[in-house]
Amino acid sequence: LPVPEGALRVVSGVLLDTGRMGIRFGPALGLTPPSGQRNHVAALYGLDGALIALVAYPFNTLRTGASVGAAVRHLSPDGTLKLGVIGTGRNAVSLIEGIACVRTLDDVRVYSRDADRRKRFVDDAGRKLGRALAAVNSCEEAVAGMDIVLVATSSREPVFDTAWLKPGCLVTSMGPIGELPPALFLSPGRKVVSSFDQEKAPLRPSFLVDLVREGKVQWADIDELGDIITGKSTRAQVPGTVTVFHESAGGAGDI
Repeated sequence: LPVPEGALRVVSGVLLDTGRMGIRFGPALGLTPPSGQRNHVAALYGLDGALIALVAYPFNTLRTGASVGAAVRHLSPDGTLKLGVIGTGRNAVSLIEGIACVRTLDDVRVYSRDADRRKRFVDDAGRKLGRALAAVNSCEEAVAGMDIVLVATSSREPVFDTAWLKPGCLVTSMGPIGELPPALFLSPGRKVVSSFDQEKAPLRPSFLVDLVREGKVQWADIDELGDIITGKSTRAQVPGTVTVFHESAGGAGDI
């Protein structure tokens, strides 16, 4: 709901298996009060309409950082790894922090289009994380040779070339699925999302939905992260192929 300088954003979702539905709302875009803290309210209901909880909380990126961290824990090899990051938005620090909780990182390279913002980000994030990050001048430098590639942009077009990827690496995406090359979902390798429901009813146009509709990909070819964590999915990764994970975001994730 647009207003001058910003918007009121309302996000809803339903989780049928657990019998929960809800709504989250709060100021979005440029609407940040003098306190600097944007607060949100969430209402959680049962499917019978019973009110379970009202929760007021400041905007934070804990959920997305935890989701990506969980994906990295279950989809990447153990050991000391190299991380390439594309995007320096409000979620980026939490995403790196989530990954650093589950893997030892000996090289973190960061790229975004604005060189000044990129430099400020690596300085600020480095202080918060207690480690050095390197700002690089191109997407290719942030991708080539990396064990994990983290993409968190607002782009609806692919931001890197699959030819740059190291065989066997993990690509994690937290922005619109369009920021990924569709070829990742057409090539051998494990494909994982955080929510089938959200991917099947996307917030914006989705090449994945189009690929399924065209018969080029089947939902059965894709795993849901929760099924991997609980052991329901035991699909093996093909050695030397790229694994891709998309954090589906949206109302289902919020609920």
